[in-house]
Amino acid sequence: MTPRRIIAGCLICAAVAGLGLSQLDRLRQMKGQLAFQARQLILGITLAPDIMIPMPDGVTLATDVYRPKGAAADLPTILIRLPYGKSTYGEALRWVQTWVPRGYAVAVQDIRGRFRSGGVFAPYAGAVSDGSATLDWIAAQDWSNGRVAMGGCSALGEVQLMQAKAGGPHLRALIAEGAGGAIGSGSASRAYFAFFEGGIPNLAAAYGWFSANGGKTGDQMHGVAIDAAQVIGQLPTGTLVSRNRADPTDYEDFLSHFDDQAYWDALGYLQATDSFDTPALHMNTWHDIGVRGTFEAAALMRARATTIAARDHQHVIIGPGLHCDPNAAFAAGGVGDLTVAPASAPDLDAIYASWLDHWLRDAPLPQMPQYTYFVNGADRWDTSDVWPPANVAAQTWYLQPGQLTQNAPAAPSSASFAYDPMDPTPSIGGPICCTGGLNLPAGPLDQRPNAGRSDILAFTSGPLPEPLTLAGDITARIVVSTDAPDTDLVAVLMDIGPDGTMLAIQQGALRLRYRNGFDRPAPLLTPADVVTANVDFPPIAYRIAAGHRIGLHISSASFPRLERHMNGAGLNALSATPRIAHNTLWFRPDGGSALVLPVQPSH
Repeated sequence: MTPRRIIAGCLICAAVAGLGLSQLDRLRQMKGQLAFQARQLILGITLAPDIMIPMPDGVTLATDVYRPKGAAADLPTILIRLPYGKSTYGEALRWVQTWVPRGYAVAVQDIRGRFRSGGVFAPYAGAVSDGSATLDWIAAQDWSNGRVAMGGCSALGEVQLMQAKAGGPHLRALIAEGAGGAIGSGSASRAYFAFFEGGIPNLAAAYGWFSANGGKTGDQMHGVAIDAAQVIGQLPTGTLVSRNRADPTDYEDFLSHFDDQAYWDALGYLQATDSFDTPALHMNTWHDIGVRGTFEAAALMRARATTIAARDHQHVIIGPGLHCDPNAAFAAGGVGDLTVAPASAPDLDAIYASWLDHWLRDAPLPQMPQYTYFVNGADRWDTSDVWPPANVAAQTWYLQPGQLTQNAPAAPSSASFAYDPMDPTPSIGGPICCTGGLNLPAGPLDQRPNAGRSDILAFTSGPLPEPLTLAGDITARIVVSTDAPDTDLVAVLMDIGPDGTMLAIQQGALRLRYRNGFDRPAPLLTPADVVTANVDFPPIAYRIAAGHRIGLHISSASFPRLERHMNGAGLNALSATPRIAHNTLWFRPDGGSALVLPVQPSH
C-alpha cells in the first residue's frame, strides 16, 4: 500500500473512531467528506479553501479552488456555483475528482446567501452579476489561462444558463445538466425553477426543496425535522413552509407570483429577449422535472445566439433516467417500472472531456448532432438536427367513452367525473425530485393502482398492429365543461401491455385558467361554458410494441406531486375551502377531445 493510501485510511479511521452515538446522524456526511479528502491525497489535488471573492456591491462569496499538484500556470478552469455547500456537496466534489487530475482547475463557490458566502439568497437574484465578477476574478489569476467553463446539475446548471446571457470573454462553454428550471418567460411552459407545470405548482418538489434548502443567509442552512408525509396534506398550501420553518424562504413568494412576469425577470430567469454567446451541452433525462425546459432553453439559446459558435453548438443529450442521475437507469437496468438495457449506457465523461478540451484547450471540435436521445421501450439511441425530428408526423387519436380511435366519433357524446380535493387522485410516479423526507417514487410507473377510480376517465386503443414510435411533444386536446370557476386537468399517457401493465409514458397538466396561455389568464368558468384546453406533455421518445395498447387517463389531480386545486376562483395557494368539481369531457365529430401524438416511421 502506498504512503498516500495509508494516510488516507488513517484519516477516515481516526475520524470515525471519534464519533459518539449522538453524532451518528452525521456519519454519512463526514465519511463522504473524509473520503474526498483522502482522494485528494491520492490524486494529487491541492486546495485553496475559502477564498472570499468580492462582488460589485461589496458582498464576498466563499470559493474553494482546486488545482493539480505542481501545476503553476495556464490552467483552464471549471466553475461550479451552488446553493448546497461547496465543501460537502457530493456532485461538486465529483467534478473536482474527475477533472483536476485531467489538468483542470475547479473552482467551487457558495452562491450569494448560502453557507460561507455573504449576502441574501433568492433563486437567483444577483446570480448573473455575481457570476460575471467570479469569472473576471478567475481570469485574472496567475494560474489561469483565461478560459472558463461551467458545469453541474439542477441549480448548478440553472445558474449556468442564466450566466450565458451576460456574455463576456472568459466563459467559453457550459455543461448544464438537469437545468430546465432556468427557463422563464422565454418559453411556452413558464416553469420558473421547475416550480410549475401548466401553471400548477409542483408541490412535492417545491415544498421539499424550500423546506430543506430555502434558508436565505449563511446562518440558516438547516432543513426542517418534520414528517413530510403529514405536512404535505395541510391547507393552505401557500403557507406549508412558513408554518413549519421559522426563518423566511421564497416559497410563499414563488407560489403567489406565477402571473407576475416582472418578478421572474428580475430574478434572472430566461426571457425571450435575452441574447447568448456561449456554446452549451444540455444534458437531461426524460423523467426529469425540467426536461421540457431543457428543450426550450436550448432552442432559445440557439435562436438568440450572438455568435456562430453559440448558434451552432447548443447540443441536447437526453437519457432515460431521473433528475440529476443520468447513469442510474443503465446501472440498475431500469428506471421506475421501465426496463433499460445496461449496455446502452453512454460514456459521459468521454463526451464531456472532448467538449471541454475543445473549448478550453483548442482540441479538435467533437462531432455531435444537435439532439441525441434515448428511445424508451426500444433501448436504443437516436439523433436529429432538429426537434421534433424531421420525419415526425402528428397522429390524432380521438377520445370517445372508454376508447381511443383514429376515427372521429360518428355522433356527439360525453363522459363526466367528480373531483374532490379532499380525496384527490394520488400521484403514481412522474417527474418528481427534491421532495426532502417525502417518500414519493418517481419516473415511469405502472398506473394500475389508480385504475377504476371514479375521478379518472380512462381511454384505451385496440392492440397496435405494429410498433408505434413517438418522438416529440404530445398534446391532449380536451373539450371540457365544469361547474367550478376553475380546476385542473391532468393527463397520463400509458403503454398498456398484454398482461395489463399500464406503464406511464409521460404526464401532463394544466390549470384551466391558463387555457389561452400564461400571459393573460382566461375568464373564470360557468357551468354553461364548454372550452377547449390543450394539455401539453413534456417531450418524449418512446416505442410502444406491437400488440400493446395506448392508454390515456384524464383526471383533475396528481397529489402530492402537484398542488391540488380547491376548485375556487381565488389564489389557490391561499385557499383552505374545498369544493367538489363536476367535470365533463365532450366528444364530437368535429373539434372534439383528442390525443395528438408525434409519430416516427417504423425503423
